[in-house]
Amino acid sequence: MNPLLDEALACLARGWSILPIHAGNERDKDSQSPMLMRTGYVRVDEQGKRSASWKPLQTVRPTPEQVEVWFRDPSQKGLALITGHLSGRIVVDFDGQAGCDFAHQLGIRPHVRTGGGGYHWHLAAPAWPVRNMVGKVTAGAPDCVDIRGDGGNAVLPPTTTRKGHYVYLRDPADMDAISDLPMALREALGLVPPVPVPVSVPSGPLPSGQDRFPADRILDWAVQKVHRGDVGGRNDMGYRLAWVLFNNGYLPDEVRRVGDTYVALVGQLNLPAYTHDEFLASMRSALSAPRGDAWGHQRPGETVSVPRTGAEALEDIFSTLEVEAQARGAYLLAREWAVQGRAVEQTVRYLRLMGHAEAARTVRQAYVDHELQRPLDGTLAGFLSARRVRYG
Repeated sequence: MNPLLDEALACLARGWSILPIHAGNERDKDSQSPMLMRTGYVRVDEQGKRSASWKPLQTVRPTPEQVEVWFRDPSQKGLALITGHLSGRIVVDFDGQAGCDFAHQLGIRPHVRTGGGGYHWHLAAPAWPVRNMVGKVTAGAPDCVDIRGDGGNAVLPPTTTRKGHYVYLRDPADMDAISDLPMALREALGLVPPVPVPVSVPSGPLPSGQDRFPADRILDWAVQKVHRGDVGGRNDMGYRLAWVLFNNGYLPDEVRRVGDTYVALVGQLNLPAYTHDEFLASMRSALSAPRGDAWGHQRPGETVSVPRTGAEALEDIFSTLEVEAQARGAYLLAREWAVQGRAVEQTVRYLRLMGHAEAARTVRQAYVDHELQRPLDGTLAGFLSARRVRYG
């Protein structure tokens, strides 16, 4: 009997993509590099060095033959789900006792008891890419909750790590939906669809002397192009971003740092994810390409300013939101203005001009809730941040 191999093949039958990992040793949960390389999952760098890569498993499931090679000998091996679009599910990781207590408060039914005593809750993957998130380093998110989305993985039963056994608590086919979470928590965890917004492009003369055209302005130009679909894609725009930065006198290390931010902003906009390695490849090509002119004037037709306030940012994206999100954003803005003491009539007028049909009702509810000191479920800043809207 080989329960690990049996479960791995069952995962394939469910349509999941999976990954062999170390289990029960000092490399707990790391990918099984020897097994991956033995079955063709190899990456070769510029120096010709070979290493294992499980990135292809994010877009194409392994074959039963490959899985049999991985798990024919199950000793010190474990099984992990490739989370995200391909497997059709993401995982909410409730870590330790604090995570379990929080899950109980939410009233959820987790799918897996982890080796460390926490929970994994499987949710249907939404239409948009879900970023991986670590609660302890994410402002506004609970410390005890992590998200395994596109490009991530989560350990599956019957894996046994050094901390303990992973066990199913319910049928994994019985998935829940992101909408089962309260909206404020969805926003804190980044589980809402992103909203593309215009970003700023500079105008004015190129600074003289040692000054260079600001890198953040060049980055904004590139991100705007991606959001508008004006270029061949994120990879093409990554090349153009690097080329323009080199044209403006930036050094490779500086271009690489700008690239880190570019990948963070656009890498997960659609699938498959755009990676830092892909940007580095574009950067190397751009470095060897013939140089172009430095930027010294306004680029025609590309002057779009970044919203300065949350209200302006909400106004910019309001028409792109679903009705439920429009109502929530309008309410959060009204509550914010109620705290500031802004007149009811001014708030109603602003929301009507924004396009909110229920402006009067929303404002009345927000101002009454403020007067009665009812707790506020979320903030406008959190609402916008969750949708990856930049302002300020």
